[in-house]
Amino acid sequence: MADQLIDSKVLSGTRRGSGFLGLVVVLIAWGAILFSFRTQVRMVLDAWDTLPSHEHGYVVLVVVAYLLWSKLPVLRGEYCRPSWKGFAALVLTGFLAMLGELVSVAAVVQFAIVLMMISAVWAVTGDEIFRRVLGPLFFLLFAVPFGQEILPVLMNWTADATVVALRHSGVPVYQEGRNFVIPSGQWSVVEACGGIRYLLTSVFIGAVFAYLTYTQWRKRILFMLWAIVMPLIANWIRAYVIVMVAHKTANEWGLGLSHIALGWVIFGVSIFASFAIGARWRDPVPEHAPSSHGVQAPMPVLMGATLLAAAIPFGWHMVVQVLQAPDSSNTPSLRLESLATLPQGESADDAIRPHFPGARVVHQATYTYQGQPVDVFVAYYRNQTQGTELINIQNQLEPTKKWGWSISTQPPNDSPNVPDVRLEGFVKKGVHAAVYHFYWVNGMTTTSDFTSKILEALSRLRGRGDDAAAVAITAYSPDSVEAARVRTAAFANEHIAGILADLERTATADRK
Repeated sequence: MADQLIDSKVLSGTRRGSGFLGLVVVLIAWGAILFSFRTQVRMVLDAWDTLPSHEHGYVVLVVVAYLLWSKLPVLRGEYCRPSWKGFAALVLTGFLAMLGELVSVAAVVQFAIVLMMISAVWAVTGDEIFRRVLGPLFFLLFAVPFGQEILPVLMNWTADATVVALRHSGVPVYQEGRNFVIPSGQWSVVEACGGIRYLLTSVFIGAVFAYLTYTQWRKRILFMLWAIVMPLIANWIRAYVIVMVAHKTANEWGLGLSHIALGWVIFGVSIFASFAIGARWRDPVPEHAPSSHGVQAPMPVLMGATLLAAAIPFGWHMVVQVLQAPDSSNTPSLRLESLATLPQGESADDAIRPHFPGARVVHQATYTYQGQPVDVFVAYYRNQTQGTELINIQNQLEPTKKWGWSISTQPPNDSPNVPDVRLEGFVKKGVHAAVYHFYWVNGMTTTSDFTSKILEALSRLRGRGDDAAAVAITAYSPDSVEAARVRTAAFANEHIAGILADLERTATADRK
């Protein structure tokens, strides 16, 4: 084949030991990838240990190992023959990892690491072996901790679905975002109720089941779609049943341990019912007789290919270090001169105080506006690196978790002075808080995490650096989130344009 590095040379010796040799060269390449991106690998392991929604990461490794072991019979007679196409894929996935590190997007880097590991198998073992093990290797993608970004959406869906079901059951409900009140008590959809853990677990288990049960891609895709829809419906049923049980038993059942146990019972029944129904359309297992394709690559060529595969990730990592060299060691001089004329007040002890630990400079102050307190928070970033970047899971608007998260939406904007903002509503002990927040990236604004990363990459490529900021404006009201939002909107209409000018002045000060 034209895409193979070796055409016809035979390694001296017999076929015995070629499987062990293939394992060794793959482990060398994998070790180089994992070591060169060890910071990201450590972040993945930390996520497995700390995030309940991703604690199945270790199970993923066990499943992949078992599936690869089950492929041994069909790998007999195959030889390692390094492939140029595999090396091309390894270079491209390494480039993707470099871009992810350049803009500090951990998920992109971590997915790229897995793709590099898959490409390394292709590069050093060749087309035939790679084709046979691609299925098991694909499941390594589930080891990447992803999906937390959709948690607010899942929480909104769960609250809305529960309220709709309660009303259809004849239970009167008053809803405010993720909080709702029924005659027997008050309920709130918190992060644990969002269903992210059910969803990610179901998708992984469903993918394994579809791979082992079906050979037709049409069936696999249909079952995977069901594996996504089913946990959402099961979580809505779980939330509704828990509330109804508590309502009917005067809150004696449906709380505490019974709350958790009932949820897992519903999810378990849903999973096993899906498997039982899906197994009715099982495809027959195809027979793969051991075969021999080509000849073993000579040892010098095989080891040279292995060393090249090991060097590629180090090369990309060095490129990242060069491109991420700080443009300026100066600490940004952030002065919000546009707010200098406003009187400042004392921040309440229970006020919302955003936490952005990686910022170079933070401005956090309480101003008196129309006789009421308004909190202004600005976290300014420069020379961003992993862990000290604008978009980071550690950055939180309300880190204490003492405020109930009631609503997350994009409010109407009828002022040309105000960019698109995101509204987060909170409630605590009868006090409502409305937070307007957005990102500023070198003169451009957005409310999207993804878009902010694109803007950062474009700014770097244009030679303007990576200056960026998170801006949050918070007002309070004892009446409702909407009343607080009106106050926040009034402050934003009057002062956001000045804050944006202050940020632009901070960014350009060191360029002159």
